[in-house]
Amino acid sequence: MSAHLLDVNTVVALIDPLHVHHDRAHRWFATRSEATWHTCPIVQNGVVRVVSHPKYPNHQPAPVVLASLASLAARDGHVFLPDSVSLLDSSIHTERLLASAQVTDSYLLHLAASHDALLATFDTRIVTSAVPSGSKVVFAIP
Repeated sequence: MSAHLLDVNTVVALIDPLHVHHDRAHRWFATRSEATWHTCPIVQNGVVRVVSHPKYPNHQPAPVVLASLASLAARDGHVFLPDSVSLLDSSIHTERLLASAQVTDSYLLHLAASHDALLATFDTRIVTSAVPSGSKVVFAIP
């Protein structure tokens, strides 16, 4: 598994120079210049939703965020992943989804696993138990 599916916060950090993890994200991303990396509809829409929200500290209008996102996605190695899995899939341990905050993370873990990729994140508290081998699919960005 050398490909990474970037989560919303990772993409926000890459496109927002004022984000607390901006430099950290770019240092890690620079080490992967030859590697495949992914976004998906949930991640892309989440980035636009977060950064264009008026309460986001460095908020930008949606068209500006979309342009930044398009510029990032045009970089070498990007492969778009369509939404091709579901939390209704029989392999998901739905009884382990105990909080609403786990839903998107579990979905992204499942999508990454189904494409032999890792979910790249700054979040060290992701609950992985709903996804088979979920703990092996999450990658904490150093």
